[in-house]
Amino acid sequence: MQEWGEGPPLVCVHGLGGDASFFSGLGPALADHCRTIAVDLPGCGRSPAVPAVSFDLAASILVDLARHESGQALSVLGHSMGTIVALEAARQAPDLIRSLVLVGGLPEPRDASRARIAERIDRIRREGLAGVGEQAASANFARVTRIGRPDVTSAFARAFEAQSAEDYIAWAEALCGWRARPLPSLEHVPCLVITGEEDQYAPPDAVREFGQALPAGTRIEVMADCGHLPFLEQPLEFAALVGTFLDSGK
Repeated sequence: MQEWGEGPPLVCVHGLGGDASFFSGLGPALADHCRTIAVDLPGCGRSPAVPAVSFDLAASILVDLARHESGQALSVLGHSMGTIVALEAARQAPDLIRSLVLVGGLPEPRDASRARIAERIDRIRREGLAGVGEQAASANFARVTRIGRPDVTSAFARAFEAQSAEDYIAWAEALCGWRARPLPSLEHVPCLVITGEEDQYAPPDAVREFGQALPAGTRIEVMADCGHLPFLEQPLEFAALVGTFLDSGK
């Protein structure tokens, strides 16, 4: 877990193949708006593995964190797979969720995404993680990022290949097998939904449809020249969107 800033807590939950370090740029950028807390899901980053991963388990980690904060309601930012975790946390403890920022995520993977993840699982089982990072970077970043910011894409590829193959597969299988549950009650929970116009996992049309199923007043933002990782591709613009949203709820 990593923390930055002071104020109302914003808990950031990474996606498949990520960890708390994904938000190392966002946290300082939001220091004037909130206390950003980035968590590592079990088996990711510095968090130890568990015998069996699940989204219910991941959601319970957020609920426990909220209770540790003396019951103070949390804003939750869920990226990609973290969107599912955020929704399930809201289901488990609706009184502990103050607002939701859902980034590049959907209530369940699209069929095309399931197929890509399943192919990646098979490759990792056969060959390990070597070389998979570059493939993942190509799928996750927008074209302008791949061409103009090779430092970002290369760092992502290295970090991807440094993770535990076994733990990656565990979460990938959980994601492939997940079927969306009915949305939790979010009547009094402000929501912000963000995706990139080149996001292959959560493309704009699918995200707009998802956003329309959320409470009235949900903001839907599609970031131009951006893929699946807007907080890495356009960190200042992304932080401005999130900061403005958080301030509007104070």
